[in-house]
Amino acid sequence: MKVENSYRVRLLDGLAQALESKRYRAITLADIAAAARVSRRTFYEHFQSKDDCLLALADYTSKGMMVAVLDVSSSTKTWPELVRDITQAYLSFIESKPHLMRALYIDLAALGESGVEMRRKVAEQFAVFLQKQVEQQRAQDNTLQSLSLQMSMALVAGINELILYELTEKDNGSLMALAPTAEELIHRVAAGQK
Repeated sequence: MKVENSYRVRLLDGLAQALESKRYRAITLADIAAAARVSRRTFYEHFQSKDDCLLALADYTSKGMMVAVLDVSSSTKTWPELVRDITQAYLSFIESKPHLMRALYIDLAALGESGVEMRRKVAEQFAVFLQKQVEQQRAQDNTLQSLSLQMSMALVAGINELILYELTEKDNGSLMALAPTAEELIHRVAAGQK
C-alpha cells in the first residue's frame, strides 16, 4: 500500500515536473512516466489518463496549499494580522509554482465537468476555511460579520480571478502585488461594508 501511494505521488510530481518545461496539452504519458522514473504500465495502474492525473494533482496541490495557510493561522493573531498572513501564504504558495498553477487554473477548466467540479471542490474548501476564520475571530472582534458559504465562495472566486489574470499576463509580475487588493476585499466583506 505504501509503495503504491509512493508511485502515485511520484507520478503527480512527475506531471508537475513536466509542466516546468512544457504546456499541459503538449505533455505525453511518456513525459510523466520519465519524470517520475516509472513505466507507462505503472502510470496506468494509478491513473486512467493524463487528465485523470491532472485532476489528482489539483487535489494533491490544494491539500499542500491548505497546509501552508493552516501553518500561519492562529487564534492569537488579530484579524488584520490573520488576513495578511493567510493571504501572503496563499499567494506565495501559488507564486512558488507558476507553471503548475497556470495548468491548474487554465487546463483544469478545459477538462469539462470533471475539471469544473474539481475547481469547485478546491474553492469550497478554501471558502469553508475562510468562514471558520471569520467565526473564530468574531469572538474577539464584534465588528466582523458572519460569512455565508456563498459570500465566502464569491470572495475566493474573486481572488482566484485576479490570480488567473496575473498568471496569464505576459509580464509575469509578482502575485504578491495582489495581496493588498485581496486583503481589502476580505476586510470589506467581513466588515459588512458595501
